[in-house]
Amino acid sequence: MCCDYLKNDLWLFRLEYLTAIYGQLNRLNSTMQGRNENILISIDKLVAFTKKVILWKSRVKAGTLDMFPLVRKTFVKEIIPIIVEHLTCLEMRAEESFPSINVDEFDWIRNPFVKLTDSSNFASCKEEELASLSNDWGLRVNHAELPLDAFWISIMQEYPSNAKKAMKVLLQFSTSHLGFLSETILKRQNGKVFRALRKN
Repeated sequence: MCCDYLKNDLWLFRLEYLTAIYGQLNRLNSTMQGRNENILISIDKLVAFTKKVILWKSRVKAGTLDMFPLVRKTFVKEIIPIIVEHLTCLEMRAEESFPSINVDEFDWIRNPFVKLTDSSNFASCKEEELASLSNDWGLRVNHAELPLDAFWISIMQEYPSNAKKAMKVLLQFSTSHLGFLSETILKRQNGKVFRALRKN
């Protein structure tokens, strides 16, 4: 019977891990919402989360579960292989769902005042416009004070080509992918985790 699982310490230990990993995913989800969120910031957060998963996996292999404070420090030897397997699957699914996106080419959107390293994506007129923009000291103050999208909107009249190009990137829906993450990755992997929970 299902209520028997509530008397099984090892099963509860596994459930504590699930609670902890869902907590981490919920925190990621929360940080990817809000007025100033954009696709570039969201990609940074997803890349950082994937790196955290890799770090957690190596620490779990070493027997450390400090990154999951809800998990009791009993039955560690029994639960480590299950946690490592789940984190490995989570890492693989994240990489499949969010293939490596090179955001370096959009550094000029984040900060138009840095030197452009690759101008292959720019027509001559856009590159010249960006050169003028990057030397406008008055705009540096605005850039520091305004959200990124508001900054580019504010200079739409003066620097239309680059502002339009930047807004095409910034106006993409960044968090629609996270819904895919939670629904696809977790549904696929939780079947395995729940089957593992039922063992013993």
